[in-house]
Amino acid sequence: MRKSTHTLIAALLTALTLLAACSSQSAPSNNSTTSNTPLITKDANGTAIVIPAQKPMRIVSLGATDSEILGAIVNPDRVVGVDYYTDYPTTLTSKTKVSDVNGNYNVEAIIGLQPDLVLSFGGETATTDKQLEQSNINVVDLPAGDITESLLEIRLVGQLTHDTTKADALVSSMQQTITTVKSEVANLPKKTVYMEVDYSTPGKPYVFGQGSFGDQLIAIANGINIFGGNSSGGGYPQVTDEAVIAQNPQVIILTEDPNYGGNPSLVYTRQGWGNVAAVQSKSVYSIPSDLMQRPGPRIVLGLEMLAHDMYPNQVPAPTTNG
Repeated sequence: MRKSTHTLIAALLTALTLLAACSSQSAPSNNSTTSNTPLITKDANGTAIVIPAQKPMRIVSLGATDSEILGAIVNPDRVVGVDYYTDYPTTLTSKTKVSDVNGNYNVEAIIGLQPDLVLSFGGETATTDKQLEQSNINVVDLPAGDITESLLEIRLVGQLTHDTTKADALVSSMQQTITTVKSEVANLPKKTVYMEVDYSTPGKPYVFGQGSFGDQLIAIANGINIFGGNSSGGGYPQVTDEAVIAQNPQVIILTEDPNYGGNPSLVYTRQGWGNVAAVQSKSVYSIPSDLMQRPGPRIVLGLEMLAHDMYPNQVPAPTTNG
C-alpha cells in the first residue's frame, strides 16, 4: 500500500471517530453564513472555531480536501501553501508545498509563509495544528464525515474565508445534483453494491462501511451497501474475500488507484470471485479515488458516476470527469 493510501485510511478512521463529537458541537444549520457565529463551533481537535474579523489573504492548506474546497470558492492568489498531495485544482498545484510524500509537515516553513488562516482535515495533523496555534496562527481542522457534514463544512470555509456567497452557491449546486440523482433512480430496483477503498493486501480489502460517506452515497444512488451494517474501523472495515463472495454483490465499485488494486480487469482474476453476480454481469467499475475518497466539492461528481455505473442504461453519464 502506498504511503498516501496508508495516510488516507488512517485519516478516515481517525476522522470518523471524531465525527460524532464534532457534529454534536455543530451550531444550528439555519445560521446565516454572514454571521460571526460559525456553523460548526468546534473543529476536529475540539478547538473552538473563530471566524476571522478580517478577510484572510494568506491561506495555507494542510490537506487535499481543504485545497479542493478553497479552489472552488477562493481566489487562488490568496492560497500561499498546500500539502504534498494537493493535485486539484491546477491553480493550486504550483503553490509552495508544506509537507512531503511521507506526510511530514514543515512547521517552520508554514510559519514563514505568515498565514492568517490554516485549514487541515480530519484530525490528521493534530500535532502540527497545535504547534501552529502556539505561534498564534488561526488553525481550523475540519472534521471528516458524510456528505451532509461535508456540505456544512464547505459553507463553514466560506465563513472563514469571507466568501459566503460563493460557498453557499456551491453547496446549492451540489444539493441540486444530489436531488437530480435521487429523482433519476427513484423508480429503479435497488442493487447491492460492494465499494472498495483498498485492496493492497490481497484477500483482505478495506471497504466503505456503516457511517462512511461512501455508504451514504450508495444509499442516495438507490443501492444497498453489502457492508452497510459493519461499523468497525470507524466505518471503514477491513473484510475478507470470502465475506464479499458470500454477499454476492450486483455491482462492484473500486475507488483506489488503478496501480494499487483499483483496476477492474484485475477483479476478474481474483481467486473465487468468478461466481459473484457483478463479475458475471461485467458490472465492475472504477471511480477515481479523488472523487470518492475526498469529501469535497467533487464528491457529487463521484455520486453521478456511481449512479451511472449502477444503472448504465437509465442514468446518463456525467458530462465531466472532474
